[in-house]
Amino acid sequence: MKANVYKFLIGYKGYEEKIWREVEVSGNYTLSKLAYLVLVSFNTLANHLFFIEYNVNHYEIDLCGECEKDNNVDPTTISLNKMELEIGSVMKMVYDYGCEQEFVITLKEISDMEKGTSLKYPRIVAGQGKGILDNMFPEEFGKVIKQIDEKNKSEQMYLSSTGEYELWDYRDFDIDEMNRTLKTDIESVQMGFEG
Repeated sequence: MKANVYKFLIGYKGYEEKIWREVEVSGNYTLSKLAYLVLVSFNTLANHLFFIEYNVNHYEIDLCGECEKDNNVDPTTISLNKMELEIGSVMKMVYDYGCEQEFVITLKEISDMEKGTSLKYPRIVAGQGKGILDNMFPEEFGKVIKQIDEKNKSEQMYLSSTGEYELWDYRDFDIDEMNRTLKTDIESVQMGFEG
């Protein structure tokens, strides 16, 4: 059976026009790996839990054996092509239960994967905005964005994945740099969640 390519539009809820990604992944990709792609491509530290909701299902990695939802499905066990997604299907992803960072994931297109091209996936094909700031409530994050827009510069510092504090500006987005390390970064996040 021929593999499919799934194209998703992912937006940070409330700021979809400023911070978004368009990504392509194999239909054989697990839902958990799609979530790791979201965490990586929106520059999170990936050190908080997440869940995805689609239809009546709640997809969450139960790291502590405490997930009490009857409709919970382990996202590491289901591939995208088994989820019965259709063009226009929308999933909700929440990251960092204390801060409730929310992403809206919309399936835009399903196409046949050309023979010999599987190694080019996953990839980011378009986007805008650097990403989000960990440990920050969405309202607080919105104030940072507004301040950057008003001053046309940023004074916001953040702890980067290298452990150094750096100046953060949501307008900084380097798609080539992000794609260069995307697969390795996703594998690193996967190792953190799945061992």
